[in-house]
Amino acid sequence: MAERRRPTFAELPDDVRGWVEHTVGGRVVRTVAVQGGFSPGVAEALFTAGGAAGFLKAVHPGLNPDTPALLRAEAKALASMPSGLPIAALIDVHDQGDDGWVALLLEHVDGRQAPLPWTSEAADAALASLVVLSAALTPAPAGEWVRAETARRSMFTCWPALTDCADLDPWLVDRVPWLNAAAERALSAMAGDALIHLDLRADNMMQRPDGALVIVDWAWAMLGAAWIDPVLLAIEFISSGAPGLDIDALLTRVADQHGIGVDTAVDTLAGILGFFEAACRRPDPPGLPTLRDFQRFQADALRGWLKESVLAGHLQ
Repeated sequence: MAERRRPTFAELPDDVRGWVEHTVGGRVVRTVAVQGGFSPGVAEALFTAGGAAGFLKAVHPGLNPDTPALLRAEAKALASMPSGLPIAALIDVHDQGDDGWVALLLEHVDGRQAPLPWTSEAADAALASLVVLSAALTPAPAGEWVRAETARRSMFTCWPALTDCADLDPWLVDRVPWLNAAAERALSAMAGDALIHLDLRADNMMQRPDGALVIVDWAWAMLGAAWIDPVLLAIEFISSGAPGLDIDALLTRVADQHGIGVDTAVDTLAGILGFFEAACRRPDPPGLPTLRDFQRFQADALRGWLKESVLAGHLQ
């Protein structure tokens, strides 16, 4: 897999570092970098001589032209949320405009990224946390939010273009019409009034010492049905689950909790597989050398699960 090196707090321009230290309340004497995720920007926990702490995310369009907009979107989402949620609260934003740095200073979470592989106990805890979170974010906080069924349409319409892909698994080639229909059904079921995260993985969940989970990285927040987040988290249960993790049982439970048919959950995974199969064949985006390998890894795992799962019988 290609390597990625993020810039550090020490390498930021003086004015950005000055804003950080003024906002956090002291001179930064120690930093701890985060390795997960795909952002090409700074992602570091900061600690001052006086004991204050924060978490910094900062990016310049020269690193990747799209990432500044994602930080702005995350700031908007965090600023809208009520207090008391299991999130890393927004402290302040520093935005130099289209040609400059965008930086978010967030609450420091004392903990670690949720560990992989996913065990049954960890998956149960994550799904329970999402039930509590979705209850607090349904209906969504006031604001202008994009809708999942609109914003994610392009991700769920990839199957037709894959019919001409010479290296596509023959099992998929034979089923493209059914997989495309599944993606269309999933898209039509996504409308809802919850504020959803839409990018849940272990590296977007921090685990406190007491085991409580904190959900971070809200750049893709939008309106949608509350079942979407736990179903999409199941992608990582499939690709990075411990031996014996019962994916079918977890998906069936999620479907029952949210009052949807389990076919809707499976159709959603079939739809997102089309996106992964298409995306992993594209050139690397600027500053994101690990993204395509990750998408290929997810595609391989999802494809294998769809071939074998009893729940996916309507697609086999």
